[in-house]
Amino acid sequence: MESLLPLLLIFAVMMLPLMWMSSRQKKAQQKQLERVRQLGVGDEVRTHSGFFGLIVEAYDDVVVLESEDGSQSKWARQSIAQQVNQEELLEAETEDEESSSQDAIPGVTVSDDSARDEDVRRDRD
Repeated sequence: MESLLPLLLIFAVMMLPLMWMSSRQKKAQQKQLERVRQLGVGDEVRTHSGFFGLIVEAYDDVVVLESEDGSQSKWARQSIAQQVNQEELLEAETEDEESSSQDAIPGVTVSDDSARDEDVRRDRD
């Protein structure tokens, strides 16, 4: 019985952080659910899959989102990740315009380093 006591003590010490982290996670989930419940018609939102839309109809567990082209689709309320601020949208649009104004090749990063102006392959001869 005495040899079992240290083992139980070690087990209890290991379980305390797990229980603490679990309670923190539950609190964060409750906050997220409350934020999503407060959203209503006219709010701009982003879903977990990255879809941006405007809530045009809201029910208990379903919302109807309208995209920029006017099409509407039904979404589960739990799929909403967050409300989008108008300022964030303007920043994203500005970044998109800046990146599209450059002659960019998808998947290629171009830097403006002056050290790369010379072709280093010619020096290998």
